[in-house]
Amino acid sequence: MNAIFESILPFVGILVFLVVIHELGHFVTAKLSGVKVLEFGVGYPPRVWGFKFRDTEYTINALPLGGFVRLLGEEDPSDPQSLAAAPAWKRLIVMGSGSFMNFVLAVALFTVALMIPRELPAGRAQIAQVVPDSPAAQAGLKVGDIIEEIDGRDVRNTPEASYNIRLNLGETIPIEVKRTDPLTGESSSYTAYVRPRWAPPPFVYMVQPGDDVDKVAAATGFDRFSVRAAAGIDYVVPADKELVIQDNGETVRYTPEEDETVEFVARTLRLSEADVAAAAGLPDQNRLTPGEELNFPQGATGIRIAPQYPFTETRSEGPLSALRLGFRQTLDSLKLARNEVFAWIKGASTPAVSGPIGIAQTTGEVVKQAGWKSLVDFAALLSVNLAILNALPLPMLDGGRMAFVIVEILRRGRRVAPAKEALIHLVGFAAMLILVVVLSYFDIARIVRGDSLFR
Repeated sequence: MNAIFESILPFVGILVFLVVIHELGHFVTAKLSGVKVLEFGVGYPPRVWGFKFRDTEYTINALPLGGFVRLLGEEDPSDPQSLAAAPAWKRLIVMGSGSFMNFVLAVALFTVALMIPRELPAGRAQIAQVVPDSPAAQAGLKVGDIIEEIDGRDVRNTPEASYNIRLNLGETIPIEVKRTDPLTGESSSYTAYVRPRWAPPPFVYMVQPGDDVDKVAAATGFDRFSVRAAAGIDYVVPADKELVIQDNGETVRYTPEEDETVEFVARTLRLSEADVAAAAGLPDQNRLTPGEELNFPQGATGIRIAPQYPFTETRSEGPLSALRLGFRQTLDSLKLARNEVFAWIKGASTPAVSGPIGIAQTTGEVVKQAGWKSLVDFAALLSVNLAILNALPLPMLDGGRMAFVIVEILRRGRRVAPAKEALIHLVGFAAMLILVVVLSYFDIARIVRGDSLFR
């Protein structure tokens, strides 16, 4: 029952809303262009209910997976009211209006999302670690620097810092920080020119004789958990297994909860980590093997950031500011989508491709982890992706149909035969159905394994 309310219903609602807005763009521009609209449908057949008004049928259909607009003569120009009979520029407008509406919708949704109050880390992002020999280290950034601007944009918190770095992968960008002298307490501004990397290599450290976890953490700047993870030391206490520990002749009993670490339990019980690790059946938490190679993953710039203050604040934007930032965020989404493709090409990441079932699963995870308010941001991102997908020059999609019009223009008005174009779109539709089936199989297999698209 939770899956229905957290995954299926929100996904179906978002999908229908996005697709209907998309089809509304085709509907309005077709009407304005004199193209006859045979049907505007919400959902897909079989039909549940409908009515006819001025030569157009308006229908509600049984399969709630989107919507459609059926135009007269999409490939056949024999009727003067058909789409194919309209001038090329009108056809391009009608075909491209769906993606345009999704971009407009994304701006509106991002604007609304920015106006909704939400909890964010208080204060600016503070650099908590600089990996040696990283782009940040080479540019002169230091631990304790407070990030004020990235590429000319004001950075107000840690999410904005991470976002703007990810937005500028492969580009040299100015990062302006405020630096405080530890001796005099005086603050000054410093601008570092950093080039975030597409695929940052791991930072490698060779364990020396006498090294333990604390010494390596001090030498590298990575925290103790990162050192233990790199060394393969299991530091998570098994949940729901009672620990029995002898402390100065007294027996201490403790049942840990999910994801509690040895360090946390030791601090909670005021016992040594060695005693807790032994009771949990875990290895020595600080011992390292000399000569062992530790590989630490690092970010694009080689810094780790933390909130300036250890608390959060409620923040929202006013209407005009939200509209400006919503428009910028929509354009940023296009750049992030491009960066994702470049990352695939450069081998920095693998495509996280999913079908309807996977997107429904992701919808549920967004609701569960970030709450219902986050669905507005998620819907905006889906709207951008829907706009991009439909603009691609692939058969059956709007971009594929527009490609035939462009070919016609380049051939000075000579059309591709309607039968051939219809066949190409039919093959594209069949290929799309096969792809959805294949992706759905992998989505189901991932859900059965208990995996997520987020990891």
